[in-house]
Amino acid sequence: MKNRDSRGMALISIIISLLIMALLIYVALTLYSGGKDNATETITAPIERSRAVQCFAQTRKVETAIKMYLAEHGRYPSSLNEIEDLTKEDFYCPVTNNPYNYNPSTGKITCPDH
Repeated sequence: MKNRDSRGMALISIIISLLIMALLIYVALTLYSGGKDNATETITAPIERSRAVQCFAQTRKVETAIKMYLAEHGRYPSSLNEIEDLTKEDFYCPVTNNPYNYNPSTGKITCPDH
């Protein structure tokens, strides 16, 4: 009788373990995919976020160079070409290769795509 009860308990513990693992996998997939049901969106969402972050980092780099130019010259550059610390490629979005929009009165740049 004792042997029969232990087999039943082993089966119950295996079932509970499988349910817990299934729940953890479901939660992990939901967090990774952002809760979306479309598989294509699930895959492309993290890639798009990483591209936006890459563009954001590039714009911050250019804005830092603009602030350094302001500190040295007392004014914002009239165009991005006046900044000698950066290359011409730095003035383009690293993802889409579109040029950044620059406002010389505020010293702010924006990406037309991000």
